[in-house]
Amino acid sequence: MTIKTKYKLVFFSLLVLPFALKIPLFAQNCSNDSTGLIAITDLGSSFYQGFQGGLYFGTNVKPVQQSTNLNYANSYISTLNNQGYNDSINGKIVLLSIGASNPKTEFESFQNIADTFSLINPFLSIVNGCKGGKGLQKIVDSTDNYWTYVENQLTTNNVSRHQVQIIWLEQENTQSNDTSFPTAPEALMVEFKELFKVLLHFYPNLQICYLTARGYSGYIDNASSVGNGLKQPRDYLQGWAMKWLIENQISGDSTLSFILSNKKAPVLDWSAYLWADGKNQRNDGFKWNCPTDVKPNDGLHWSPTGNSKAGNAIFERFLTDPEAQIWFLNNQATTTSEDLSKDKFNIYPNPFTEIIHIENIRLQQYEFTIFNSIGQTVKRTQVNNDHIIVDLSELKEGIYFLRIESGVKANTMKMIKQH
Repeated sequence: MTIKTKYKLVFFSLLVLPFALKIPLFAQNCSNDSTGLIAITDLGSSFYQGFQGGLYFGTNVKPVQQSTNLNYANSYISTLNNQGYNDSINGKIVLLSIGASNPKTEFESFQNIADTFSLINPFLSIVNGCKGGKGLQKIVDSTDNYWTYVENQLTTNNVSRHQVQIIWLEQENTQSNDTSFPTAPEALMVEFKELFKVLLHFYPNLQICYLTARGYSGYIDNASSVGNGLKQPRDYLQGWAMKWLIENQISGDSTLSFILSNKKAPVLDWSAYLWADGKNQRNDGFKWNCPTDVKPNDGLHWSPTGNSKAGNAIFERFLTDPEAQIWFLNNQATTTSEDLSKDKFNIYPNPFTEIIHIENIRLQQYEFTIFNSIGQTVKRTQVNNDHIIVDLSELKEGIYFLRIESGVKANTMKMIKQH
């Protein structure tokens, strides 16, 4: 054997060695089904390592100041042409998603629901800009080819960057090794602030960015070679970064100013909080199951069932949130500032099995509509009575949305049918 041939064999061996070792990119371990951590939504006014939980300052109820901020942003949202000028006939309002692989399939699931939902704003164009492998550490660079990909997605959907006014965002620094608290979420916040500048650069008419907390990543087996930033406890810590960004902006953080003359970020609010401690059900019933919700032989990505769970959570937020309804739903379905709240209607039980009661406290004429999780109308009735019993025994087990409308006022709530 010549020396040249020997070197060729050594080089070939080094080339194929990783394939011979069969290092798994993804591997699943369903026994990693709990961490003992408590979801931010379940913490409420309680504390984690000295920091108060809840989506907003110890509670999951949106503060009045946050509604004011969102209504400020909504006042600038309108139907725009592809040059960014008002066009009430052919203009569009673009909702664009930004993220990597899991966000891509979660948002696809949301899109599938929204596409069949009868009350969606006809001027709303929903575009999925997520792309696998594009973590936060990459897309904070405005020259990264990710932004060319997003531009192509917009073009394919016959809209432009000037029409993007709302962004749905789920991101993570997929290569970060930092798992300390509060250092890791604080560092992540700094990166997100840089991303907001990039978003405003590309989308000059951007007004609102809805932040999504990552789902549970505990089912990733230790043998997987995915980036450390995707593994536990980064999934949990990422939610704290989202929470603090929103809270800091509400509190007047100048580095997150959304006022036009000094704009450094869009108005920030929650989309869905997708983290749950694996199989341990949150107070609202949300949880992740392995292997049902996880892609086979893959601890990172969701199965169709898992994507559906995430998509429903995103859809529910936009459907039931009064400020989101302004741009998400059509004019006939949009709520005013005075919702049909609990002081006017009492609806019970929820969850239900066969029937629900609707008590009309103010004795006003109203119409109620019940939609299933893909937006199909399953029941609609006009009512004058002060108390009716609605028979829903024919419905299958699952999630439904009850919408009550009276004049120009409306309210939507999630209903759960159980056995």
